[in-house]
Amino acid sequence: MIRPLPQAATSLQRVALIQPPIGGGPGDVNPPLGLLLLAALLERGGREVELIDLNLLHKQGRIDPERSLRTQYREHLPAKGEVDLFGVTTWSYAFDVTMELVEEIRKRFKKVPIVLGGPHVTFLDEEVMATFPAVDYVLRDEGDWTFEQLIEAIGDGADPERLASVPGLTWRRGEQIVRNPAGGVVEDLDALPYPAFHLVELSDYLALNPVLTVEAGRGCPYNCNFCSTTNMFQRKYRVKSAPRLVDEIEWAMEKAQSNRFELLHDNLVANKKYVRELCAEIRRRNIDVEWSCTSRTDNITEDVAQDMFLAGCSQVFFGVETLSAERQRWTGKKLEPPKVHAAVELTARQHLLPTVGIIVGFPEETRAEFDETVSAAVRWATEPKIQADISTAVLRYYPGADLYQHSDQLRYDELAAAYGAGVPGYRLRKSWRDKPRLFPLAAIHTSRDESRRNFTRALLIRALLGHAPLTFRASLERLGLGAQEFVDALIAKVDPKLAEQGDDRDHVINETARALGAVIREREQPAVEELLCFELPFWESAAVVDSLERLETVEHPKVFVHDALLAWGRGEGDELPPRLVHRHAILGVRAGRECLVSVTDDPQTVLTRLRLQLGRAVQ
Repeated sequence: MIRPLPQAATSLQRVALIQPPIGGGPGDVNPPLGLLLLAALLERGGREVELIDLNLLHKQGRIDPERSLRTQYREHLPAKGEVDLFGVTTWSYAFDVTMELVEEIRKRFKKVPIVLGGPHVTFLDEEVMATFPAVDYVLRDEGDWTFEQLIEAIGDGADPERLASVPGLTWRRGEQIVRNPAGGVVEDLDALPYPAFHLVELSDYLALNPVLTVEAGRGCPYNCNFCSTTNMFQRKYRVKSAPRLVDEIEWAMEKAQSNRFELLHDNLVANKKYVRELCAEIRRRNIDVEWSCTSRTDNITEDVAQDMFLAGCSQVFFGVETLSAERQRWTGKKLEPPKVHAAVELTARQHLLPTVGIIVGFPEETRAEFDETVSAAVRWATEPKIQADISTAVLRYYPGADLYQHSDQLRYDELAAAYGAGVPGYRLRKSWRDKPRLFPLAAIHTSRDESRRNFTRALLIRALLGHAPLTFRASLERLGLGAQEFVDALIAKVDPKLAEQGDDRDHVINETARALGAVIREREQPAVEELLCFELPFWESAAVVDSLERLETVEHPKVFVHDALLAWGRGEGDELPPRLVHRHAILGVRAGRECLVSVTDDPQTVLTRLRLQLGRAVQ
């Protein structure tokens, strides 16, 4: 039943803005810039704002997956009578747990207006409102200026004429859902205030992630078919002026007592002239700042990368996705693989860390295409002069992306729901499972077997690159297997339900290490196994553990000259590396997640010194 809108004029002075929990590890958290910016605008208009970051609580371990999610939400909501309006941000990868939150808010606050915003509901506004009577309003697109307009209209009695004048608003007129024309984008980003950092404890975020975000601009002029950014920001590339952005960086440095930032923009380096101006402004002020940003590989050049390094840039993210020219055309990204390699190399050459994103599971992707993409990622991660970070994702259909026109292919799948859960252990309500368009990350668009393979491949590749990259490369170079054949050989040996348990990262790493060792031993490659023992000395028991009451040790024979072994593992030369003349050992010592690895010819002396220095028993 549709709830009638309030008619009497009322003051909506107290606004609660809520960031729902999202997936990822403990370090995947930042102050919610979008909400903090809205808060600053509302405060400028004289309103009182409370910001509730449930994602921070989740990453701090304060949301228990064993307890009812809605019960825990309730514990962090304002008391009745202390809030006049709720604003909730929405993301596709957390829409399930977000709607649990919205339903709980409505249950507790019967008459308080609830406004949803953000990328997900921007493109599914009418469908969301038709499905969820708890939602009063959806504010589409960029809500910086329009949110205050909406609050004023609601506070003035929710007069239909006033509501109809709010750009980008979707609202209810009786039983009818009304969709106002879209508004434009914020053309002058310099006019926006600084985020309301005083509403959060920045130290709480820095304790989990030492890098804060500062919004540099919005909009990407390109048209990748898997990305919703182009349509969300109407393909209008905008940036804050260089002096204004550097002012904000200096302000944030003072507020946070930190100098490490990500300059948030989907493709900052698309405007090379602007990036040079920004770098010149940072250097002119002689600011000690370390920053990162995002670029396409065909935007960055040697001279721009050099300017960025001299201005404090330390890292650049490239969404490469695939090294197949055919898949590049399919995505609409149209990067040229040889130029991708050149861009990654020049970035590293200019002392910037390349972070490269790849996608697993393109339709009609051949084995050769998969092999080329994964092998390139492994090379970038292990080349001494590059040492790139690699992120791995599975192809998904996001609302707002061109691929979403095929959303009729989506169907609920427990594996997808587990893989993409915003909170570990949460599973989509049964009554929502017939709505895969609304919950695309709990759905699949390929066969269940193919989806399972893609999810598991992504988990294994992520674990290998994160914990045994040298062994991964040596396996591809020396075991006679292509990347897909090798990863699938691991799949045959891991827990068949590994993908469903993807949120248990330790289990994924331990299963990956165990399968990796088994495949290497089957192919009788002691040199590759020695690399595994060096990277994950406890692979035969449990590669990672949380904590131990006593120090635990393991010892492996060290046979080969190490530098030569590393070069051989990278594919240099045909002969096995030379053997050590004297007996050596690889000694691993741990009491928890951190592991000390030592190559020594006298492991007992090393252990004796450890006992004396640490004053702890050693198993």
